[in-house]
Amino acid sequence: METIKSYQEKVQGSVEKAISAVENKHAEVAGFFYGKAHDVNKLIGKKSGELILKFEKPETKTAKVKKTAKKVASTAKKKATSAKAATSKATKAVVEKIEEVTA
Repeated sequence: METIKSYQEKVQGSVEKAISAVENKHAEVAGFFYGKAHDVNKLIGKKSGELILKFEKPETKTAKVKKTAKKVASTAKKKATSAKAATSKATKAVVEKIEEVTA
């Protein structure tokens, strides 16, 4: 005759097997759904990219160079204007000093 302890151990072993089986199936199912989610995300990205290209053309190398050149020219112009103002101010100060000394 089996003891209550042996029944408890058999039941516990059966529950463990059931839990392991569910865990393995859960991993398989989750992996399947995550894989499908990644596939859908890639498809949406591809289709939305195609749609965007219909309305927005990619920037060409020439356009990029022109844009960069425009920025550089603008910066150079600002620096030149600033330098011109500083030079003018310095020149006026020198002229005033010369006039003070020679007066």
